[in-house]
Amino acid sequence: MRVLVVVGVCQGVSRGGGWAPVLSDVSFDVERGEVVAIVGGRLSGKTTLLEIVAGIAAPERGSVWLGERELTRMRERKRTRLRGRELVWLNRAGMSQRYRVAQLVGWPLAFRRGRRETERRAGQMLERVGALDCARKRWPELSPWQQVLVGFARAFVGTPQLVVIDDLLDGLGPHATTEASRLLRSLIAESEPRAGVLMSTSDRDSAVFADRVWSLGRGGKLTPTSGHRHADAEVLPLRREDGRGGSRQVG
Repeated sequence: MRVLVVVGVCQGVSRGGGWAPVLSDVSFDVERGEVVAIVGGRLSGKTTLLEIVAGIAAPERGSVWLGERELTRMRERKRTRLRGRELVWLNRAGMSQRYRVAQLVGWPLAFRRGRRETERRAGQMLERVGALDCARKRWPELSPWQQVLVGFARAFVGTPQLVVIDDLLDGLGPHATTEASRLLRSLIAESEPRAGVLMSTSDRDSAVFADRVWSLGRGGKLTPTSGHRHADAEVLPLRREDGRGGSRQVG
């Protein structure tokens, strides 16, 4: 079952008096329990793509679906409400530096559960990932490996449908990348319903454990590199507009 469907997303920037594509007709999907990686160099547009998927930014054209809900037609308030609960965004530079780790991890639960229950659940998740000793620290005080652990704890403390990870796993090295992949897989297996994961990386070694890998290259084109089903290789349209301005699923 698809948890994420991205269809025909386009985005560009003004450059030299003209328009330069950052994302050009990008289409792909993520299934439940699956890890999909987007690989691209610096300024390739991968962060822009993940921000659109997470509902932080809006595309010039195209649509993004979380299950049966079209994020690209939602009001910003509704997208914000989803983010951190059913749709989790993890970005090393974007994590709050003001709050302690226990508060960061518990934030997705703060508006639905009492303070005591939130603190209990946050502690459980930090212990689950092996980062309980980080609970009273703040994000800048953590090592890159500890940031990965805390990020995973925050992502899976609730009941996420989709976890979007932007560059968090870059530069860990082979051993730590393997350990991170094992932990992520086990957290996915424990989630109910099973979450899908979309991650970006500039380091191909960090994407080796993904089920499918896409490469984002020049002109904002997304091309399959490994693990792709036949439908993905052809980038078949998963949804298309109907004549009334709504949408319907195809395929």
